[in-house]
Amino acid sequence: MAGWCAMGAEATAQLRMLHTSDVHIGYVSSNEGDHHDVCQCPIHALVGAVHEHEVDVLMVAGDLFDHARLTEDTIHSTLELLASSGVPVVIIPGNHDVHDEASLWERCRPQVDGSGVLLLDELDGTMLELFEGTLRIWGKAMAEHEPGYRPLSDVPQRPDDGWFVVAGHGHLNLTPEDVHRSSPITHEEIAQTSADYVALGHWHVTTDASHEGVPAWYPGTPMGKPGNGTAALVTFGSGGGTNVSVDHVPVGAPAAGCLSSSASGNPSGCADSLASLPKSASDDS
Repeated sequence: MAGWCAMGAEATAQLRMLHTSDVHIGYVSSNEGDHHDVCQCPIHALVGAVHEHEVDVLMVAGDLFDHARLTEDTIHSTLELLASSGVPVVIIPGNHDVHDEASLWERCRPQVDGSGVLLLDELDGTMLELFEGTLRIWGKAMAEHEPGYRPLSDVPQRPDDGWFVVAGHGHLNLTPEDVHRSSPITHEEIAQTSADYVALGHWHVTTDASHEGVPAWYPGTPMGKPGNGTAALVTFGSGGGTNVSVDHVPVGAPAAGCLSSSASGNPSGCADSLASLPKSASDDS
């Protein structure tokens, strides 16, 4: 994929990444006041956090969308809002927005490609180069949420230079009882990435999954229900050195109430096929 060049993103510069996941556009995403069923306030909040913390890249580690039946208008406006942040927006599919033949990513491919977001959509994994090689992000698209899919399998060898981030959406196996879980991730797999940071998604609670010196986090989710209103602010080169620091910053509901327009209506385009889409297409939890 093509690299992203931006002013200030020099090889010696400190980089900041805002890591979020499980945004679930299409779900009532807040218990703070009245919000539309298809509420984009989490996106407004994330864009605000990008500006507030002066980050260089936004990473969405799966489940940006809650299900595949969303309309073209909702998908397009969500992606355009993210792109309006003015920084590269990197997305991997999760279990609610899997990347299969019936996925919203394929159904609305023109809207996805035209938005400017960077979707890691290869089932074998995609290596994305940003800022002329200062940052590389690898992630694997999910076609089906099942035990045979391993988000952190086949991670390529760490590049010789620059920062290296690995993204994965799945369940961290902590006990022998977890062996039946779909999309499993283990501490050993995290350590084997040799990454500077592993950006995880699927768990809605902020969770430290770091292992053997490799920082790895579930960032929590923006706003309130079904999340806890946080994101991970990852700083590469903290203090001007080679350190990586992770801070947890609030991403809450707008104080003025819901910023989304009503999602009612009958949009055209890719939404024409909604009636024939099975309800279970991307609803596996």
